[in-house]
Amino acid sequence: RPVGCHYTFMHENLMDMNHQFLHRAQMGQIKPRYLGRRMGENWLEIDYTFARTGGGQSLGERVIFGSKRTGGWENNRDKMTIRTDYPYQALKIWAGDDVPIMDLWIAYVPLDAEQRSNRTFGLLSVRRPRIPGLIDAVWPFLVFFTERIFAEDRAIVEMEQAAHDRQGADHNQEVFPAIRDLRGLLAACGVSAGPA
Repeated sequence: RPVGCHYTFMHENLMDMNHQFLHRAQMGQIKPRYLGRRMGENWLEIDYTFARTGGGQSLGERVIFGSKRTGGWENNRDKMTIRTDYPYQALKIWAGDDVPIMDLWIAYVPLDAEQRSNRTFGLLSVRRPRIPGLIDAVWPFLVFFTERIFAEDRAIVEMEQAAHDRQGADHNQEVFPAIRDLRGLLAACGVSAGPA
């Protein structure tokens, strides 16, 4: 899917869960908790856990988790790890055991020489529920759920790109250390849009 922004905005958007309140219409009110990060020469991983602070859980989310998620930190042992392994990204979610319940792999490919747009490719794997045929029955709802989240994210990153273009530079004073590390990683590993 074409997205009107530089690919680095996509990396930041996926990795920074502080914007989850923008998805409250799709996911209810979810509060992320940052657990930590690990870093290597060309990769960075960030761990989060979540607590539902209000609102309902979508059918797609309920199928992914295999149960209704309610309450605060003490009720859930869910963990999300987001990894940038340049140039790719991955997002995995565990719900209390060693096997991920969801695994998303993403690649962003620039579409123009200025790198002001990219095409996003993703592969989503979801652990099959115990009830035979349930995943097939609810797959359309899961697709609808993920498409709505992606549409909201696309609007966010395209606004960020427009602000960057109006200002002529990045004047965002990022304070989240993990995202500052991500920016450094992308700058170190990225390829300039200039002439070869």
